[in-house]
Amino acid sequence: MKIFLNLTEKILFYLGFCLFIINIIGLFISLRNESIYQENNTEFTDDIILTEKELYHRINKIVIDKKEYITTLNSAVNQGIAHYWRNAGISKYNLRVPFYENYLLFIASYLNPEEYLKYEFIDYRRAIERGIGQCSQQAIIVSEILLEKSIPSFIVGLSGHVVLRAQVDENRDEWWVLDPDYGVVIPYDIDFIENNPKIIRSFYAQAGYELKKIAWLENIYEKEGNEVNSGEQGAKGYQIKRSRNEPIFYLGVAPL
Repeated sequence: MKIFLNLTEKILFYLGFCLFIINIIGLFISLRNESIYQENNTEFTDDIILTEKELYHRINKIVIDKKEYITTLNSAVNQGIAHYWRNAGISKYNLRVPFYENYLLFIASYLNPEEYLKYEFIDYRRAIERGIGQCSQQAIIVSEILLEKSIPSFIVGLSGHVVLRAQVDENRDEWWVLDPDYGVVIPYDIDFIENNPKIIRSFYAQAGYELKKIAWLENIYEKEGNEVNSGEQGAKGYQIKRSRNEPIFYLGVAPL
């Protein structure tokens, strides 16, 4: 029994040491595959034109005018994150969190692929580092940055699309709807838009979208099926479980 316990202790020690080294190595490997800039299968043409450094340069500006900052941020995330969520990118673009980044999330992708195979980050920094994500990932990025800047924001789940609403004027309690995936800012709150969906036409048309796409968006902005959270702000109000679990996963692999 004593020999068995000693052997088990040694195995666990060496396993822990190997995982620790892998985790340290992961700190120096970027989640971003630079070939995303040449990827032809993104949702939009020229879907990503900003580097990670250029995106942070715009994000880190001091907020003087809320409306100007929010508009700049929405545009920057649109230009700095590619809309890509295809199965071909599971390994190529690290939709599956790689072992060196977080071995717990990597293992979870096999145990619970529905939840973890194509993983959407809550931590906006990791999402930006990877450089890809669908509409919900981009909404999370913008919302979390706004909260960091003490600007209230709530993620809105539409019927087939995800946007967010942000407070642009505290004194007047004025809110705008932001669509970073499409790079569009609508200077009205979601309640008004749901009751007047045609109001979105000019804003998406000005951004260059075709009438067919605008008609689809107009249809999903209508009330039925929309989830407008008014409780927790940011990702916590949109992905409750993931917001709780992701920090635990990363705490479990944190270097000592």
